[in-house]
Amino acid sequence: MLTKSYLSLFFFIFTLNLFGSCLGENNKLSNFSKKTFYSADFSQTFESKERETIFGKIILKKPFFLKVSNLNPTFIESEILINKNSVYRIDYDLDQAVKYKKEKIINQIPAAFLLEDEKSICLNFSKFDCDIDSCKIEPKDKTYISNIEIFFDEIFLKKVEYQDAFGKKSTISISNFVANPKLSSSVFSYNYEVKDLISLD
Repeated sequence: MLTKSYLSLFFFIFTLNLFGSCLGENNKLSNFSKKTFYSADFSQTFESKERETIFGKIILKKPFFLKVSNLNPTFIESEILINKNSVYRIDYDLDQAVKYKKEKIINQIPAAFLLEDEKSICLNFSKFDCDIDSCKIEPKDKTYISNIEIFFDEIFLKKVEYQDAFGKKSTISISNFVANPKLSSSVFSYNYEVKDLISLD
């Protein structure tokens, strides 16, 4: 009969295998999941020609913090700011910000996928189809996003393509990746520059 200590060891090893096995042998997907603090530039194009290309910057610090800024050449147009408990959508043109309870809206934000670590990827996604430089994955909950395809370069990701629940496709190209950037500690804080704050939490 197995002793209690052997049983504990068995369940510990089983749990590690459960959370590690979904990424298979794809080292690049695993490395992506382990990147905890970085900044990068992005451009986002849409399958619909009615929508213009968006340019911006991503700053991320796992497990809680993400800032996505939509930029034009001279100023910030809008931002999404995610911290431990809240999500802010800030529109500088309208001089308005909306605060949401994080758990109510986080699944509606495609960029929030970047906050996933290895454990949460295995819990929240299924049907992993990976080759050397890309992975197709499907979320278990397809209410907002039906599938994601990730393309890697030697350092990080270079492109993310996703399809929403209505079948509309979007492509995000990533460049100028910087690991562990030197940033102010307040970068993920709402700074009240926009005074018209509507709270929906």
